[in-house]
Amino acid sequence: MNRLFHGWAVANLEARITAHVHAWEKAKCYGQPLAPEVFPFVTISREYGCEGVPLALRLQDILNERCRPFFTWVAYDKELLNQVASELRLARGVIDAIDEKRRNEMSEFFDAILNRHIDEALVVRKLAEVIRSLAIHGHAIIVGRGSHLITQDLKNGLHIRLVAPRDWRVARIADERNLTSREAEKVVTEGERDRERYVKTFFNSDAPHQCCHDVTIDNSRFNLAQLAEIVFTALGARFGETLVGA
Repeated sequence: MNRLFHGWAVANLEARITAHVHAWEKAKCYGQPLAPEVFPFVTISREYGCEGVPLALRLQDILNERCRPFFTWVAYDKELLNQVASELRLARGVIDAIDEKRRNEMSEFFDAILNRHIDEALVVRKLAEVIRSLAIHGHAIIVGRGSHLITQDLKNGLHIRLVAPRDWRVARIADERNLTSREAEKVVTEGERDRERYVKTFFNSDAPHQCCHDVTIDNSRFNLAQLAEIVFTALGARFGETLVGA
């Protein structure tokens, strides 16, 4: 997420989260509660150096412009997810909108897949609660943070995986950050290690959490606009009329 957009997103994050919660509360007041796990969500995981966040932002714009949803789609990267999880009022607003039955199911699910025997276990669990609650609400595009594992059993999700040859990813990082090839190679190597360490540290190794992605795309073969159209088409094929005006 570029700095300009990220600054805008952070400034408006509370308003957008609040709008989501108010949409659910308004429907309840009229006796038409929005059923959880009805509205779609998307997770995007990627090999380091692929265009996960740019894809999320492009897809967000396409869905809001073409589908005119009842409540807006919002793209979440690591920084935005961490902000929601760390601000108690925002986190509670998202999580408490889920009924007690689903909160209990969520707790049991996390007991099975998350490693509780590490120093940061409570922090990661809170982040996982936010991610899963956003997914249950729908209209969320969630990048990374193990979101495909945290939401693997929900039926309203589309899980996207971006891959690309290592040389392509190194070249993209070098160009994006104005680095030499050697410097970019090091960045990619460290990024890959960090992501592998995140999953190995925070998720139980013996848990059945190996999520099969619905769509795997070679990022090197498609530009950003094409990637977004592929995912939009997949969403339409999976969820059909649920996307429009909902």
